[in-house]
Order: sequence, then structure tokens, then C-alpha cells
Amino acid sequence: MDISWEDAETFLAVAEQRSFSAAARHLGLGQPTISRRIALLEERVGAQLFLRGKRGAELTAEGERLLPASKQMARWAGEFRRAARGAETEVSGVVRLAAPPAFALDLLGPFAGRVRQRLPEIRLEVLSSIEHVELSRGVADLAVRTRAPGEPELTSIQSIAISLGVYSSPGYAARIPQPCELASLDWVTWAFPFEHVAPRPMLERVIPEFVPAFASDSYLVQRRAVEAGVGAMILERPIHVASGGQGLVEIDVGIDLPPAQLHLVCARSMRYVPRVRAVVGLLQEFLSEGLARD
Repeated sequence: MDISWEDAETFLAVAEQRSFSAAARHLGLGQPTISRRIALLEERVGAQLFLRGKRGAELTAEGERLLPASKQMARWAGEFRRAARGAETEVSGVVRLAAPPAFALDLLGPFAGRVRQRLPEIRLEVLSSIEHVELSRGVADLAVRTRAPGEPELTSIQSIAISLGVYSSPGYAARIPQPCELASLDWVTWAFPFEHVAPRPMLERVIPEFVPAFASDSYLVQRRAVEAGVGAMILERPIHVASGGQGLVEIDVGIDLPPAQLHLVCARSMRYVPRVRAVVGLLQEFLSEGLARD
């Protein structure tokens, strides 16, 4: 039985997206193509792989059995692409950088201007996501993560502690006494399904019966609410400085917040690709300037 990477890639997309239509969008194909490929794959393996229902496409027991192998094939395909790119000698082409929304909005937006100026032959693409992007599959070249990588094929290029501050609009800050307690502030933070995303868990630990004044599943919406005077939110100080402040001011809460850890991560086989090295060096320079001003 001959199972191609195209078959495995289609199967994995449906399994992870839990939807034939979402898998089609993810792969840039039409839904009939996805359905036809899955039907042919099921014919080859002699078993039904997905059940379609109200909750989307769910794996059958046979589908679950194939899932680990399809993920391994995806990692191999990513490694093959990285090995092919490793022969590059020019500092040019696309560099994809995955990062959490706050980092992407407040730092990588301004950073794109420096890339454009200093590395005009490189086109930076930023993937802003709450969830980790699969670097091992070649979805992105670099990633900024809040945890050090555990996968053996990945490496942490740089790990830094980032100081945190509480920020609000000038009008909101003028209405409250300072220094103030964390519990006395109107908090803007993450909503469902991202209640597990920092800093909300910390606020829930230190503030009894914590209830936010405003919450959203979008970081950009949270920032707009803070700028409108709805309340306060926690920001990384160097990121806030690098982004130009965005009209917010820091509130004195009388204590030093525990720092956040950030890790710049890439696949080991991509670390010395010229275009990736160039972007890494420029990002380290850009971030160090923000830290120096903090």
C-alpha cells in the first residue's frame, strides 16, 4: 500500500483542524479535493478514518492509530525543506516569525520597519498566535515563546527575563490614587477560550474572586479598551518602550511584578541559514535597545 506525503498531509490537516472545510483553507485547496483525497485514503487503508457530526470531523479508532505516524511524516517533511534551504547562501527571501499577539503587535510591527531598512532583500512574515506554531514542521523559521523548547530538533537562541508593568490611559491613571493595590484596579484581560493565557492566571491567584472589568479573546481589542480608559493591563516594559508607548502610562502598584521569560527559538537545522541568521541578529539588536531603555 502506497501512502504519499500528500495523503498524510491531508489526513493530518483534517485531524488537527477537525473540519474538512477548515483543512481545505489551511492547505489552500477546495473542500471537494480534501473530501476526495480522504475517501481515496480510506479506500486504501480499508477503514473509515473520520466521523462527521455536529462537532466536526472526529477521528475513528483507526484514524487515531494513524495520527502519530502522520505527525512524524510532517516533521520529516519540515526537516527535508529545512535541509534544502540550508544550501542557501544569499541573505534574501521570506523569514516567518511566530510570536504571541502582544509581542507581535508591539514589537514586531516596529521591527518590520528596521528589517525593511537594513535587510531590504528579506520579506518578514509574522504569524501572531496564542498557540505554539510547529517549528519542527517548517511552518515558521523562528518563534518567540514563553517556554523553552522541549523538542530535540529545536534550540533556544536567546532567553531573557522581561520586566512587567501595569499600564492604563493617562485619564484612567489620573482618577486613581497611586501607589495602589492590584485588587483596586479595573482589569482588562483575556476572555474565553484563552483564560489560561498570562497574565490572567496570575491575577486570579493574587486577587480574591477576580472578575475582569473587560475581557476579550483579541489582544488588539484589549489594548483599544485600555486606551479608551476602561481599565489597566499588564505589559512587558521593553515591548511597551519599543512600540513608542502607544499613549499609555505606567501605574505604580507598589510592588515589582515577577518578570516574564521569553525564548527565541528555531529548528537546529535553520539556525545558520543566512537569511535566518540576519533576522536573528537584527532582532537581538532591536530587543537589546528596548531593554536598555527600560
